[in-house]
Amino acid sequence: MDFYYRFPATGAVQLRTLSGDFDLADVHPPEGAVEITPTEYATDLAAIQLATELRRAAAVAEDAAQKLADYTAMTALGLPAATARRLTGYVPEVRPDFPDLPTVTADSVGPEVES
Repeated sequence: MDFYYRFPATGAVQLRTLSGDFDLADVHPPEGAVEITPTEYATDLAAIQLATELRRAAAVAEDAAQKLADYTAMTALGLPAATARRLTGYVPEVRPDFPDLPTVTADSVGPEVES
């Protein structure tokens, strides 16, 4: 049997699974927790996971920005780009080049209309 809890002081949630023979009267929430529904648990857990992912993405972006700033400063001082990349860990963004694609203009698309 599953029991769902929220810890209001921290916003954390917990799923407790009990099996075997037990008396429901003996099942109590952990200290500082309140029992919640499975839907509340799923909603809170999704919000916690999203917030965690957003914090991680922000940290990755901040790290990338710092590496670029350090790389730019080192190359501005005359350090070779390869050395600056190695020292900072900066990896330039690779953008694919498609030189063989035809150029599309407004005149080259759509049906021709005769007056």
